[in-house]
Formats: sequence, C-alpha cells, structure tokens
Amino acid sequence: MRAEVVAERAADEARAYLETDAPVGEHLADQLLIPFALAGGGSYMTGPLSLHTTTNIEVIKMFLDVEITVTQTNDDVWKIEIFG
Repeated sequence: MRAEVVAERAADEARAYLETDAPVGEHLADQLLIPFALAGGGSYMTGPLSLHTTTNIEVIKMFLDVEITVTQTNDDVWKIEIFG
C-alpha cells in the first residue's frame, strides 16, 4: 500500500474522531474494557463502536462476572458502562 493511502486513511480516522464529542477513540475503546472489568467497573464515552469492541465485550462477559452496557447518547457518542 502506498504511503499516501496510509496517510489519507489515518487523516480520515483522525478527522472522524475529532468530529465527535467523545474523549475515547475507536481503538482505545476496546483496550479499556479489560482494565475496567478487572478493576470492578467504570464508564467512558466513545464514538461509534467497532466490531472489535463489540466482540471484546462479549468475550469479557464469557470469562468475567461483569455486566457491560452500551447506550447511545447522541448520533455519534456511546457510553460504555462496566459493572463488577
């Protein structure tokens, strides 16, 4: 893949993230799930959920006794809550 294509995709992703009011980006959203679940809970706001995030939610619920809810707060922001 040409460097220009990689740069364009990265810029598009950054632009999409900056257009939301969410403090947590798409790639960080799935990474925060395990620490929050192991710590006993918490919540954060993120942009549209990736397939990786939704898959991680289901896998975590299979292994840990936690409840994870996802609530859309507006057109481009979701709240993820973890209850331990």
